[in-house]
Amino acid sequence: MRHSARRLVSLLPLLVLPLALLQACAGDTSKVAESPPAGAVDPGAPGPYPVGVAEIVFERPSSTTGEPRVLNTLVWYPAADSARDAAEDDALHGVRDAPLTADNLPLPIIMFSHGSGGLTWQSTYYTTHLASYGFVVIAPPHPGNTAADCMPCMDRAALADAFLNRPTDITFALESMLKLNDDSSSMFYHALDGKRVGMSGHSFGGLVTLQLASSSGGNPFLAALAMAPAVGGGAPSPGSSVAIPLMIMGGGEDNVCPVENDREYLASLQSSAPHYLVVFPRGGHLAYSDQCIEILGDCGPDHISQEKAHELINRYATALFKTYVAHDESYAAYLDPQASAGDPDIEFEASVP
Repeated sequence: MRHSARRLVSLLPLLVLPLALLQACAGDTSKVAESPPAGAVDPGAPGPYPVGVAEIVFERPSSTTGEPRVLNTLVWYPAADSARDAAEDDALHGVRDAPLTADNLPLPIIMFSHGSGGLTWQSTYYTTHLASYGFVVIAPPHPGNTAADCMPCMDRAALADAFLNRPTDITFALESMLKLNDDSSSMFYHALDGKRVGMSGHSFGGLVTLQLASSSGGNPFLAALAMAPAVGGGAPSPGSSVAIPLMIMGGGEDNVCPVENDREYLASLQSSAPHYLVVFPRGGHLAYSDQCIEILGDCGPDHISQEKAHELINRYATALFKTYVAHDESYAAYLDPQASAGDPDIEFEASVP
């Protein structure tokens, strides 16, 4: 997995078109909190921790066939200060197997589900950013639906199989990681907080996020972020109940998963929890991945730059998860629509019951 990673990363923009692959995509606003105080730390800027990264292998039986599914899971985490000047992995952008920080244990967790035909490390700008703010970010692969399996992923039977297996890939990887709390040989011994967990994903992974956010009974997640989700691809039906804070991000120039689908989906929810819509008017479907190329039509000179998109994605993702997963109210001000007023690259809507 290691340095074939560099070659695959260069192909990434061609690999994460989940709805072209999936063939599925064709509220009152209210003030949440006061605007950010002067001098407040911008959660779009890097956090205080250096970032470590580890690869941990889990295995589970397929939900559909019973055959083994090997989950080569990537984990980004806040590292000890000794990792600050160490060399980062070229593809994963963290220090491999760096010592874990000893601060503020146990640490909150964010899960990440990649796009169809994508990679666990497709969005390192995001996974490393959350780790720099003290989260452990866990990204399992979805075997049969990765860049190594299909390029592009067009087979309907394989996509249906992925649809049924992906949610359990996520929950199994989470449960397996939490078992390391009891393993004295693991760097994560007594370090993971299973009561503070968030869910996130891009495209097909955004669909998985919506599935898990709306699941009832034993849902371990406190908040969820769906990036350009495949709302038309088997998402929970309109009118579904989502009992946790939910944020959906979409792009005005996304021709794969149109943002209007996100608006309609959010408007239909039966929810007693806050939900948010973050729209990048000049954003396309690949604004959420590390790389984008102009030939795909949604990242040319008239579109939002990857740098600006990533800064905004990180800002609102961090604010969401810090507020509702880490229980740090100092970030809630960034969930106020007024905080983004005047920026032409973002439209922010909040609905708070």
